[in-house]
Amino acid sequence: MVNRTNNSHAPTVEIPTTHRSLDRKAFSFVFAIALLLMLAAAATAQTFRGAILGTVTDPNGAVVPAATVTAKNIGTAIERTTTSDDDGNYSLPELQTGTYEVRVAKSGFQSSTVTNVLVEVAAERRVDVQLAVAGTDTVVIVAASTQVETTTNTLGGTISSKEVADLPVNGRDFTKFLVMVPGATGDPSGATDSPGSFGLFSSNGNRGRANNFLLDGTDMNDGYRNLPAINEAGVFGTPATILPIEAIAEAAILSNFEAEYGRNSGAIVNIVTKSGTNDFHGSLFEFVRNNALDARNFFNPKPDPKTAFRNNQFGGALGGPIARNRTFFYAAYEGQRERVGLNSTARVPDPREIAALGGSTNPVITRLLARNPWPAPNRPLPLFDNTGTPNLFVTTRALNDIDSFIGKIDHSFNKDTQLTGRYFYGTSNQSFPLAILAGNVLPGYNTVTPTKVHLLSLSYLKIMSPTVVNEVRFGYNRFKEGFFPEDRAFDPSSIGLNTGITNSQDFGLPLIRIHDDLGIANIGATLSVPRARTDINYQWIDNLSLKRTRHDLKFGYEFRRTTVSQFFDAGYRGRLDFDTLADFLAGNLGGGRSARGNSNRNTFQNSYAGYAQDTFRRSSRLTLNLGLRWDYFGVIREKNNLLSTFDRVRGLVQVGSPGLPRLYQRDFNNFSPRLGLAWDLGGKGKTVVRAGWGLFYDAFSQDFFAGQLPFNTFNPGPAFNPVGPAPILFSFSTVGTIQNGVPIFSGFGDTDVFSVDPKLATPYVQNFNLNLQRELFKNGVLEVGYVGSHGTKLFRYRDINQPANPSVSAARPFDNGPFAPSGGAFFYVNQLETTANSSYNALQTSFTLRNSHGWSAAINYTWSHSIDNASDGQDYVANATQPDNSYRADLERGNSNFDSRHRFVASASYNIPNFAKGHPRLGQGWQLNTIVTLRSGNPFHLTLFDDYNNTGEFFPRPDIVADPYAGTHAPDRFINLSAFKVPCTLDPAGDGSAASCLPGTWHFGSLGRNALRGPGYRNVDFSIFKDTPITEGVKIQLRAEFFNIFNHPNFSNPLLPSFAADFTSSIDPVTGRGTGFLPITVTPDVGIGNPFLGGGGPRNIQLAARLIF
Repeated sequence: MVNRTNNSHAPTVEIPTTHRSLDRKAFSFVFAIALLLMLAAAATAQTFRGAILGTVTDPNGAVVPAATVTAKNIGTAIERTTTSDDDGNYSLPELQTGTYEVRVAKSGFQSSTVTNVLVEVAAERRVDVQLAVAGTDTVVIVAASTQVETTTNTLGGTISSKEVADLPVNGRDFTKFLVMVPGATGDPSGATDSPGSFGLFSSNGNRGRANNFLLDGTDMNDGYRNLPAINEAGVFGTPATILPIEAIAEAAILSNFEAEYGRNSGAIVNIVTKSGTNDFHGSLFEFVRNNALDARNFFNPKPDPKTAFRNNQFGGALGGPIARNRTFFYAAYEGQRERVGLNSTARVPDPREIAALGGSTNPVITRLLARNPWPAPNRPLPLFDNTGTPNLFVTTRALNDIDSFIGKIDHSFNKDTQLTGRYFYGTSNQSFPLAILAGNVLPGYNTVTPTKVHLLSLSYLKIMSPTVVNEVRFGYNRFKEGFFPEDRAFDPSSIGLNTGITNSQDFGLPLIRIHDDLGIANIGATLSVPRARTDINYQWIDNLSLKRTRHDLKFGYEFRRTTVSQFFDAGYRGRLDFDTLADFLAGNLGGGRSARGNSNRNTFQNSYAGYAQDTFRRSSRLTLNLGLRWDYFGVIREKNNLLSTFDRVRGLVQVGSPGLPRLYQRDFNNFSPRLGLAWDLGGKGKTVVRAGWGLFYDAFSQDFFAGQLPFNTFNPGPAFNPVGPAPILFSFSTVGTIQNGVPIFSGFGDTDVFSVDPKLATPYVQNFNLNLQRELFKNGVLEVGYVGSHGTKLFRYRDINQPANPSVSAARPFDNGPFAPSGGAFFYVNQLETTANSSYNALQTSFTLRNSHGWSAAINYTWSHSIDNASDGQDYVANATQPDNSYRADLERGNSNFDSRHRFVASASYNIPNFAKGHPRLGQGWQLNTIVTLRSGNPFHLTLFDDYNNTGEFFPRPDIVADPYAGTHAPDRFINLSAFKVPCTLDPAGDGSAASCLPGTWHFGSLGRNALRGPGYRNVDFSIFKDTPITEGVKIQLRAEFFNIFNHPNFSNPLLPSFAADFTSSIDPVTGRGTGFLPITVTPDVGIGNPFLGGGGPRNIQLAARLIF
């Protein structure tokens, strides 16, 4: 079924900002008082450790108080001891992840030891022990590998170090594991069902940027975008740095979490790195991919050559003791060298055409042509051919060089005091063409992206008594990334082309366009560069854990400071427009534009958080999780007050001016109650009912406010308002000649004004769940449950200057806007506000099997529906936030961009038994691994590239008048365009453009937001490897990995993955209906014109060798 929206629109009124209900305020206040009376403290633990707890009983089931319980880490031999309380309960919090041995002793009873107790990150491992009457022997019990969760209602999953090392993951990118848990969906801009180049993934209906990434318990977030600092993309499609896979001990992806976690409403991605042990362990490895082993892309048939691709990932790891039983180290390095050859065709000037026009008569142009800005044509084409046929086939080289290092030291001063330090350093240099932005992929105009990432973490753990543990933690995170033109060393004035640029930061050839009917390719890099930013995050945490009879209490405090220093010199190099090739040769300029001013911004934010949490063990079968969290996200400010907003009375007002001390009001009312229970139905840890509800707030990302200078006024978005030395957009004189001198500029009015709702509130989401866990057999657990969420006051943009009545005739529709008088200087007034909402409902099932007859598996299926009226605060995906009708944002309610109705993921490993017993070196050590992903398609909608509803917004949605799937056949006939019609009545004598609309017939289209559905996704990745011993403790592993082993073609939504479809060129000028069919033209292994490591494309084969010791 296709969603439709009402054509009507509301009167000219502002949508009011709703307030939290008094009931919710009252409930939060009462809850706060009740918990804070227990202890006046608060914080965010975000633990990267785990816990062991349980109950000690005698043979009759009576509790045994004062029993001595000791947990020993098998790898480091470090021990922790406590005693059972009057109810026989014990708890050992803040244990380093790993395998433990638990010993229980009590006078008059036989000692008992439980081995193989696995402690996972942010998890509680229950070890109940029944002591026998006194005897001389010690009872030894082997713990099961998998348990039901009897103590917490937190959802999610844990990826172990073995799974990380064994499963086939393209690009060795840890973010690919994030969508292997129930309720997670990948980047909506493609169909790979993976987080994509920015780390975007949705958890249980929460937005893609609502996740909190932690590395060893401290911040791993890029505060500018609220995305992971490690593995975040440089140039579209490729991670700029990588977290060495060899260093990951485990990764927990948590949702519906307890009060100790916060900052965001989505998932907590809690990654713990490996620590050294008393034995030396390590590895050396290399993984190789080559296009010679890859299948052809569906859209790259013979005889065209395959895209050249080479990728090598290599490195090693080493861990061991510095001082046995006391000090340990672990270090890992991973490098990547990627080389890509991007094939394209273009129409370039033929030297014979230049000669026929008399050659260059302008000395600047002569010197420019001497630099060979266009490659020479290599395909035959008649002179001055204007049929659109290319005369050039060219391969543009792209590269990606990454080096990443991580080191960790754990030191135990004594049995009660431990210190952990970890440092990560990643650097990369990337060079790729931003094809969709530059308009071509000609060599010499790539975007070059240098990136450096530093992350430091320190943790000091003090065991103050067997029942009191305190931890102090410090985190430092620095992310520096720039985007520059490949020819940034070229000074245009060296050839006499003086565009007024004096700062070498903005060197590089201007974007040059020739507008005649020959279709000549542009030269010069995209105008969106240069730009760069440095983000720094400081984090200070103090946590306190207490054991009080049946209560496990946690308290703490967090301070976080985020600073962003950036410049965005978009358009500073300028754009030169020429009407014809002859005008170009003569230097006769037809127009152009450039920007001047200071785009440097230094924004910062101080945030505070706190929580109080009680895990109340009401009985041995019932555990209640009660908590309250408070978050304050400070108002984002700029060091020199170079931020402004639009005031409805005064117009543009700079922050710091009278009446505007800050961009928006402070919000202190961010209390987050959390409630949960875990009920062991039979009391044997076999069947557990779990339920939970909580309120979760989302941090502000600074890119909402730092913005950018918009040069495409047809794509409204955030902007630097012209305050202080802010960038100002200029236009070259419409008639002029290239000469040795600064060109003449005329002012270009600000068309896009940025506004912040002064009543901006902190977005919040209610997450809730009810589920059943059942141990089907030893090491096999089934879980079935309902999971839901409801988002309120979510970020969105809205043009508050949109004409209230689009049916009114006007030469400039903006003149009908409430804040734009006739001839006014601006059109759009794009306001950031918190008026969006969302809902999510899902049935989630999962089955986990560990170490059973050689098998390990994690299988899950999610049936869900995510609905919202904006899917992000910014348009990372077209129309994710901006409504068609700014006065009826409720009509935007539809499928979320990341809605995926059906999703099945299975990962499995199988250790093949020895099949050649006479030759064990041949028959032993074989293992098979696979990841199977099936899911339904992503939603999308069609848009028109013209102002057919006379609002000036462009990209309006059309009317839907028939079945869009009639007569379709993927991929060349995916959508029937005759099912859509422009939202106006066309003059039959016109050309079908918006200018042909008859006055008074404009309206908003009836096609609903995200009412259409893209192609589904089916993929099977597979690997096989063989471990062969070389000497004792040393083995070599040879492996082959097959991504999309069955070479099943997967497709992205129509056109490019990140842009809504446009069918303006296929409109019947009489009926206004579309003509023909909309095809699919790309596969999801293509970023914005670039291939990348991530899946979704044809079959790829990767070969690898690992030396493990």
